[in-house]
Amino acid sequence: MDNTPAGDMKILMGDMNAKLGPDNTGRELIMGREALGEMNENGELFADFCAFNELVIGGSVYKHKDIHKATWVSPDGQTKNQIDFISISRKWRRSLLDTKARRGADVGSDHYLVQGTIQIKLKAFRESGAADRPQAKFNTQKLKDQATKDIFIASIKDKAETQINTSERSASKSTGTT
Repeated sequence: MDNTPAGDMKILMGDMNAKLGPDNTGRELIMGREALGEMNENGELFADFCAFNELVIGGSVYKHKDIHKATWVSPDGQTKNQIDFISISRKWRRSLLDTKARRGADVGSDHYLVQGTIQIKLKAFRESGAADRPQAKFNTQKLKDQATKDIFIASIKDKAETQINTSERSASKSTGTT
């Protein structure tokens, strides 16, 4: 998590074996009050990890019936736990619209699939100063002159051959052939 750029959206998801419970006292910034069960030691560690890395625990924020919160059910069907989570950077919290357990998916596991819904609004990326630079303009009328046209075609062929030779040399270096 340390090597990820600060502005990037960080999503952490998986089987944390952490039970969080509804008591979020002192942890309001990273979790809601909708988690299932009572907090265990792994829950404490996971909550501390999320607090340190500024992640919001999605499974604790959204109100659902208990059957849509439980991500693991014991073989006898009596014990239900919410131990799989999707967490997202606090900066991007509003992008995570919902998380819930999908009980019908057959994934070959004793865990239910956890589904997260994300909505992202993207903006066009512009290089700084790109608007200030003038656009390149080409005078195609000059190509009507045969001498200019021949010079242009020759220069394009030279550039293409140079590019091909360069790529062939780099390919032969990477494969070990000469």
